[in-house]
Amino acid sequence: MVDTGASNVVLSPKDAQKLGINPRREQFFERYYTANGVVMGAPVILPKISIGDHIHIENVRASVTEGDLHMSLLGMSFLNRLGGFEITGERLTLRP
Repeated sequence: MVDTGASNVVLSPKDAQKLGINPRREQFFERYYTANGVVMGAPVILPKISIGDHIHIENVRASVTEGDLHMSLLGMSFLNRLGGFEITGERLTLRP
């Protein structure tokens, strides 16, 4: 899910585990203030995020969240590194 209100890409615990990212308890030290309250996160760098054949962004700041996040969020640490993006109605257009 795209979240322009999220400063970083945020990985759910399940998605992080699928990627082989398993932070230790002491790595969850960043606080994120969400609509549902404060959530702790473990900062990580994702080597690469690719979308389709034309968008490839390397070394993306992200956090693994602690708690009940059911899906990961594509936040501004990724979106700001694109050539641009536009939201029109229910359509999101990403420009490399």
